[in-house]
Amino acid sequence: TQEFEQDNFLKYQKFFREYKFKIYRTKKEVGFINVKISSYTNSESEICKKNFVAEIESYTDIPILFFIGETYNYEIENYNDNFVPLNSKIVTKEKRREYITTMQTEKFFEDKYKCVFRKENKKIKIKETSFSPPIITAGNAIPLVTILWNFEQEKNKKFYFIDKDRLEIKEMKFEYLGETKDELYKIKLLLPYFGARFIIYLDKNKNIKYAEGLGLQICAVE
Repeated sequence: TQEFEQDNFLKYQKFFREYKFKIYRTKKEVGFINVKISSYTNSESEICKKNFVAEIESYTDIPILFFIGETYNYEIENYNDNFVPLNSKIVTKEKRREYITTMQTEKFFEDKYKCVFRKENKKIKIKETSFSPPIITAGNAIPLVTILWNFEQEKNKKFYFIDKDRLEIKEMKFEYLGETKDELYKIKLLLPYFGARFIIYLDKNKNIKYAEGLGLQICAVE
């Protein structure tokens, strides 16, 4: 497995970072996304390794990236220090019902991982697929893209991401569009759905300031 470049996500003995975003449509708030990422040590292994856990809470009126539309979602995801997802559990609440989606991964050959989904909705649905890292999820997206993509040198980058609603792996494409007059980095994100694209603006520390697409504006909460 490729050993990814170390940065602030891995330097500290105990790491914690929190991101909060509000979602607007024509200036009306229609959702939010909160992400907390923290580290812990896997003391059961022969060599102590640092793993990470992400806690994701969201509500959106329509599906966006990893997030299911018109539902409240609470997810816990564990991934290792190479940002490979290990397992996750999503509790999804609709108006009159609640269901659970889980994911479990297992390495089976060199850099190949088996990924098993279980969705307990009106019926139980189990689906198996495979992937090679890097693979993006809601929990590892911010640190993974920040570390692996030096967009000032490489203008275009392709990633794969896990769609835990459709239970499948999809492709996303990033394109660096340069700097704005406000000295923000401008990134275009293309998704494998009709007309699904976002323009994302980052500050000099590569923190997301805001994004726009699909008639929505997503703003970071300071």
